[in-house]
Parts: sequence; C-alpha cells; structure tokens
Amino acid sequence: MNEKKIEFFKRRLSRDSEIGEKGTRDSYATRYFEETKDKEYEDIRPPFFRDTDRIVHSKAYARYIDKSQVFYGINNANITHRSLHVVIVSRVARQIGRIFRLNTDLIEAIALGHDIGHPFASHLGESILDSYSRKYGLGRFQHNAQGIRWLARLEKRFPEQPAKGLNLTLQVLDGILCHDGEVDERTLKPLNRDKTWADHFAEYEDCFNENKILRIPMTYEGIVVRFADVIAYIGRDVEDAILLNYIDRSDIPQRVKRRLGDTNRQIMNNLIMDLIDFSLDKDVIGYSEPVFEALKELKAFNYENIYLRKDEAFKSKITKEFDLIFKKSLKALEEEDYEAPIFKDHVEYIDDKKYSTYYQPLKEANKLTLIVRDYIAGMSDKYFNEIYKVLSNS
Repeated sequence: MNEKKIEFFKRRLSRDSEIGEKGTRDSYATRYFEETKDKEYEDIRPPFFRDTDRIVHSKAYARYIDKSQVFYGINNANITHRSLHVVIVSRVARQIGRIFRLNTDLIEAIALGHDIGHPFASHLGESILDSYSRKYGLGRFQHNAQGIRWLARLEKRFPEQPAKGLNLTLQVLDGILCHDGEVDERTLKPLNRDKTWADHFAEYEDCFNENKILRIPMTYEGIVVRFADVIAYIGRDVEDAILLNYIDRSDIPQRVKRRLGDTNRQIMNNLIMDLIDFSLDKDVIGYSEPVFEALKELKAFNYENIYLRKDEAFKSKITKEFDLIFKKSLKALEEEDYEAPIFKDHVEYIDDKKYSTYYQPLKEANKLTLIVRDYIAGMSDKYFNEIYKVLSNS
C-alpha cells in the first residue's frame, strides 16, 4: 500500500465521523430522526447513543464480565473474556467506520450488544441448548436471536416494571441479529436498507425455526461490525491458544503467515488495512481475494486445532452439567417451587411478583422449557458452576 493512501486513511481516522460532512460514504451513513417520547425528562442523546447506554446498563451486559470467550473452565486471567471481545469489536468497527464516514454511535451499540445472547461454554453451550430446543419443540437456538430476545423482551428498563425490553432502535437490533456469518462471504452490502419491524421479527422468528432467511444487516454500520467481529477474535484466539499450549506459533499455516502474519497485532492490522483499501469508493465492504483466502484458511485452522479440540475435551462434562441444570430447573417450574434458583434469580427479575407476564403465559402454553432455556442462556460462567453444585446436592 502506497504512502499517499496511508496518509489519506490517517487523515480520515483523525477526525470524528460527522454524518453531515461531505465524504465518500456520506450517503451510506445511517441517520435516525424518529424519537420515542416515552419519558418525562428531556433526553439530549441521539437515538443510537442512547441505545448504547441502555445496552451497557442492562443486566445482560453486566454478565459479559464473567462469560468466557473461547476457553472456559481455565483459571487464567490473561485469556480473553466476552467483555473484552465486544470492546475490541467496537474499537475495530469504529476505526473502520470513521474512515468510511459511517455513524459510529450505531456501530458502538451493535458491537457492544452483539454477543448478549451467548451462553456459557461458548459454541459448545450454544450447541447443547440447540439440542434441547429441538428435543422440547422449541425449534432452534442461536445466540444472535437470543440476544434480541434479551434486549427486546426479557430485559427491564425500570426495576418496578415487568420486563418488556429496552426499546432499542430497529437498526441496532437488526445489526445484532445479523452479525453472524461474515467469513463465508468475501464482500457484503445491505440488501434491504428499508427493512421494517415486520421484516426484522420475521428474520428473528426464522432463527428459532427453519433458519432459511439470508440475514444481511440493513445498514453499512451493521456490515462493518459483522466484519469486525472476526477481525477481533481470529488472531486473539490464536494468542490465547498459544498461551495455553494448545498450539505453537510455528503451527500457523505458511500462507496465513505470508498474507496476515503470525501475531494478533499483525493479523488485525493486515485485515483492517486490506478491508479499508479494498472497500473505499465501493458500494460493498470486504477483502481482496488473496487476504480472504488466507482468512478462511486461518479460521479452518482455528476450528480444527482450537475450537473443536477444546470442545471435545469438555463435551461430556459440560453436557452432563447442562442436563442436570435443565431438568432440575424445569421440575422447579412445574412444581412452582418459588424458592428455587430459577424463580429467585431469573423469573423474579423478569416478571412482576405475581408471575403473570412471563411465567404464567408460558406455563399455560406448556412452554416452561422456554423459561429454562432463557435462564441457562443468561448464565455467567461462575453462576453456571455455582448452580450446578447447588442443584447436584439437592
């Protein structure tokens, strides 16, 4: 990359993104003019800025601090947790967004909220909950849709009210729902910038059912977060795996080393610079072909040598623990044991004191298993392990 182009990127990055100023992607930056008058005081915050605040102050966001990213059951404070991952995603995405003159408030809200629905034990936990969902007639389980369920249904804005979500904007929820799948496509652009709430909830419901709808973010900000998610974790997971002696740095494939490097710093920088260089002045965002092929090879390497290897080592133990918590929590709901952890720690937060808005309707619809799935999906690592010990001794 020539020096003139690098200087241009530096100038772009040194100025805050302002939606009104002239620039390459001004016409693509997302604007939001609608204001919901749902409070008695004057709110000076723009809607996407406000959405970020609501996400950060939610209970589900607080649980990030004790949710592992890839490696769970390991006492090492140096490995990546989900709380750090979402911050890195936000940093990467805002860097790219500022150069493209996108709405960085929207980027931050999507980035910080995108993994709200991830359960304990990362993708192994997601797979286990998916199997329970199918077994009990709940369809599928996917963390991106569960994140929407938390933010749009289960979370409370005010302690004295039954949960009914955080009243977030459509663009933020769409970006969170559609954040997955980025490595399978070299380039992306919004297919429908005029999605409605009906479109969004059709995609949401499809995640829990047939999962056939192609989910592409409606905004370029959502597209940027989708790419930034992989940029944030792909090299970081390599560093964590090396730290924990899962792999050696010399194991990284040679083509990956040549194109991307063999450290997280090199990998992140090369992916970001290639994405910016390729995408500037285009209506798509993506990578050059050589970098994309190297990225696919690195992800395949990570799956074989890190993710699947790690999950296989813990699969039997974790599955047994999920099974015990699921069955005992379901029994507590069926017997209306109001002193059980699932009532005290979960239902009472979401529902009113009479359990009339969340528990009772699902009981009448014979879907108490949905409450159990919500309960387990929201657990932090420490809480999961504590509840397993409590229930295994009861």
